[in-house]
Amino acid sequence: MLYLRQFLKLSTSLFIALFLVAPTAQAAQHINVLLYHHVSADTPRSTSISPDEFAGHMAYLQEQGYQVIALGQALSLLQAGEEVPDKSVAITFDDAWRNIYTNGLPILEQYNYPFTVFVNTDPVDQNNRMAMTWDMLRDMKQRGGTLANHTTDHDYLVRKADYGSQWLADTLANIDKAQQRLEAETGATPKWLAYPYGEYNNTLKQALKERGYIAFGQHSGGIAHFSDWQALPRFPAAGIYSNLKTLKLKLASQPMPINYNDLPDPVIRLDQDHTNPPVLNVNMLTKEKKGVRDQLSCFILGSPQKPVWQDQQNWHISAEAPLPSERSRYNCTAPIWGQKNYYWMSHQWLVYEH
Repeated sequence: MLYLRQFLKLSTSLFIALFLVAPTAQAAQHINVLLYHHVSADTPRSTSISPDEFAGHMAYLQEQGYQVIALGQALSLLQAGEEVPDKSVAITFDDAWRNIYTNGLPILEQYNYPFTVFVNTDPVDQNNRMAMTWDMLRDMKQRGGTLANHTTDHDYLVRKADYGSQWLADTLANIDKAQQRLEAETGATPKWLAYPYGEYNNTLKQALKERGYIAFGQHSGGIAHFSDWQALPRFPAAGIYSNLKTLKLKLASQPMPINYNDLPDPVIRLDQDHTNPPVLNVNMLTKEKKGVRDQLSCFILGSPQKPVWQDQQNWHISAEAPLPSERSRYNCTAPIWGQKNYYWMSHQWLVYEH
């Protein structure tokens, strides 16, 4: 994709610049999480990686000394403010596709890599031939997998007429039912949710926080103790994102140290006169000198967009034209001093009109 090539080309040209704080402060205090769906050469390319490509990813992780650790171990350490092993990576899959079991699991077992599958439970209950069975899921759990919540039906959670009390009650009931089915069929299940399509709003985030859930989106970036724990990013690694050359840069990146909990609601409702294009206001966790600030680079809809700094700690970015309907992202990177690696952050928007 032209957008991705431009984004990475521009970021690569900046690697010699000084940015933010010394990397040693966060070198072992973050993890990058990979997101897969299908492991098949016969399913839609946009959400698929072939078995050969997947094997190549796993081999690369081993060859380059990445520590593939269980997602639960990483989350517990980071939430406690403790360090994780250097070059830590976690592997996740969304949807209970049968090809994860038939094609992906044997490759994961070759490397003894732990992994997590976020399960939408209705296709399993309905014996959908494309989905795993409960026996397969139980077997997968015995062989190094963790199972977690992806709702019952994989429906859009926030594309609704209104966000009143009934919407929230119905949405939480869906999530709770999936959690109950997982626990009934497979035993103890962590309270983690992967939002279908990566879509959420701040009302849902807050409700999940109150119920003790950790939640994941599909926007890119790493996870650290300062992350928003109800909107954790993951790096998509299938389809156009399966290219190992570009994935290498993402695996080596670190989460940009910003106040993620203050980022704006990602849903832009055109039927409610929300501003489009939206403005992303960002608060850094450290104060930066001008020479450092100049190296921050953002991309929106395939084009570079220069952020505007209000002071040493606050900046904002906006598209030049209204965002199209559906999902869009503001992606920003900055080089890390003394490394060929980058700080990375992404904010997803959903432009929607009921």
